[in-house]
Order: sequence, then structure tokens, then C-alpha cells
Amino acid sequence: MTERAKPALRATALTVFLGLLVVVMVGYTLMAMEMQWRTAAGRIGPGFFPRIIGFSTIALCVVAAVRSLRPGEEDDGAGATSGRHPQALLVFVGAGVVFVLALLPLGAIAASGIFLLATLSLLDRGHPIRNIAVAVLLPVGLYLLFQVALNAGLPSGILPAF
Repeated sequence: MTERAKPALRATALTVFLGLLVVVMVGYTLMAMEMQWRTAAGRIGPGFFPRIIGFSTIALCVVAAVRSLRPGEEDDGAGATSGRHPQALLVFVGAGVVFVLALLPLGAIAASGIFLLATLSLLDRGHPIRNIAVAVLLPVGLYLLFQVALNAGLPSGILPAF
């Protein structure tokens, strides 16, 4: 009776990427820890959300990196996501760069809406009404959360300040 050997754990390109992302996010989180958690008035300070984002991202990346080490039943050793959609990835990264460059001149609401509509139109072509709804409602919701409720201030850009 022969016993089937367990496949060895191997680091893939995804594992390396996630490891590098953890290093970057540790630096980001350390910078966030230097910011105030609360203001003198007892409100949420500028370090509140960056800490949550930093710790959450580190945890998710560590979990994903550990999972990427486990070979699946159909794993060919190249990783599950290697090279499936390089054009879509490049377009999405390019759109992200354009979004960052347009954030101050256009403002948070306009830049976010345009970015979401463009990327959703590329990635989810079969649902134009849903794409428009998300591209309008999500930036407006974020505006209400950050600008109105938290008074955090967002770039207004071309839209008048409300």
C-alpha cells in the first residue's frame, strides 16, 4: 500500500507580490500610527482610517500569501492568476494613474465617478445601468460620509463646494 506524498509548498509570483505588499503596508501603517487617533475635541482624528486600512490590508495579504503557498488540485505551479488578463490589468492600472492625477483638478466626486464608470464599463459590460448607478451613488455616498459626516475634507475640483 503506497501512501501519496503531499505536494511541497512553493512560493509563486503571487506570494512574492503579496509579501512585498505587506512590507509596503507595514511602512504605511507605521506612518499612520504617528498620526493622531482622536482630536483634542474627542472626534475621529486623521490616523483613524489609515490605521484600519493598514492593519486590514496587512491581515488580508498575509492570509492570501499563506493560501497562495498551498497547491490546489488543479495548480500547475504557476499560480491561479498568472497572466490571465494582462491587457485588462494594464488598462486598470493606467486608469488608476489617471484617477490619481485627476483627483485634485477634477475633485473627488467627479474623478471617482469617471474612474468607476470607465473601469466598470470595461469589466462589467453587460450591466450599464448598474455601472452608472454605482459610478454616481458611491462617490456621492463617500462625499456624504467624509465631507458631511466626518468633516474630513475632499478635493472639490470643478464642482462647487456644498
